[in-house]
Amino acid sequence: MKMESNILRRVRMIEEKNGIRYAKTDGRLYKGLHVAYSFVFVYTFFIHLLYILGMLLTYSGSDHLSHAMGSIVTVAICTALIVAGYVLSFFRFKLAAGILSVVPAALLIPFFAHIMEDSLGFMGYKASYYWRHFVPLVLLIVLMCWMTVLALRAKHKTKKQYQRVLDNLYTLYHTGSTDDLSEEQWQEFLAAYDPTNYQTVLKATSENKQDK
Repeated sequence: MKMESNILRRVRMIEEKNGIRYAKTDGRLYKGLHVAYSFVFVYTFFIHLLYILGMLLTYSGSDHLSHAMGSIVTVAICTALIVAGYVLSFFRFKLAAGILSVVPAALLIPFFAHIMEDSLGFMGYKASYYWRHFVPLVLLIVLMCWMTVLALRAKHKTKKQYQRVLDNLYTLYHTGSTDDLSEEQWQEFLAAYDPTNYQTVLKATSENKQDK
């Protein structure tokens, strides 16, 4: 559903008047989470980049390069998906951003755990595994899941209130049977609607409808 900006203004006015509050994507909570996610994302991106470059430099020209390419490609693809999810998080594709970010991050946790196994290390893994991979990836997952839930919840609540406003406006604007209101007339009314002075627009558009 494409939402008209003037109708959205009316939605926000109703929410403010009735004291309806919830986290929105332009609110402090979501922006704060996004900033935190950005820091973790940049750190994780460079760690993965260093891993890829390190593997290439270590095995370049050796017989083990073909074997190492499997892990290099895996990290490269997962990192590319996380980057794509991060980019989409700036736009309205919040669910896609969440999926593209969370799924590859979740896959990389056991992947790096397998690579960095060390029977003499802490809990079977090298200590560097935790600060290089485990903790950053878990933070990515938690922050992105939180952001996605907030975005989807805000979208649902906004669409619900938006539809209520549309229904009320239709009732105000439409008189008589539903057959005498064309889609063109309805769209003209919505385009001209002023949420701060809707009665004036209602009168003008009603006169225009009668002239037609």
